[in-house]
Amino acid sequence: MPDLLRRVAVLTVVSAIGIALLTPLTARSAVPDAGGAAQLLDAADLTASALDRGAVAGRERSAALTLFELARPISAEDLNPAASLPTPGAAPMEATLFRTPSAPAPAVVAPPTTGGSISGRATWYCCTLGYRGQAVVALPGALGGHYDAPPASRYVTVCADRCVQLPVVDYCGCSWGTADQKVADLSPEAWAAVSDSGTSIGVIHVTVHLDG
Repeated sequence: MPDLLRRVAVLTVVSAIGIALLTPLTARSAVPDAGGAAQLLDAADLTASALDRGAVAGRERSAALTLFELARPISAEDLNPAASLPTPGAAPMEATLFRTPSAPAPAVVAPPTTGGSISGRATWYCCTLGYRGQAVVALPGALGGHYDAPPASRYVTVCADRCVQLPVVDYCGCSWGTADQKVADLSPEAWAAVSDSGTSIGVIHVTVHLDG
């Protein structure tokens, strides 16, 4: 036990001596080196810029050098386009209207007193090649319906609210020989010629006089 106490006492004394020796060195390192700082400031003063960036004269010299390097000076923009744009040329223009002649409306006629006739239902269809916009009729094959290129060679008289002579220009199946049989298909113009009803009703009753 006495040996342990002696060792502790010796270590304490050695530690105290070490701390006492290090204290002056620590204090000296904390003090700024005035001489070194002065040397750095002197070196900074020696490297002065050749161009005074803070003065107005320095900025003007910089701008002059930049413009000197350009191939040609930049001119002011002209904001008056009327002085530079040419006036477009003028050419006389004249509108020409072309009118397609419309087919004359079929004349109202009296029903024939001779020849064969057949009564039944009639519907309407769009048109036949070469007869668009004209009052024409398509008949079932049993009544002689077939396509006839313009000009038509056969006419029948169709009567509804009035009687009109119409060219036979086409064939229609018309459900012939069935309970839904029709005796004619009328173009919209032929429908308007024989009936006061619109095509929206779909079906009208007609009498077709086969001999004209």
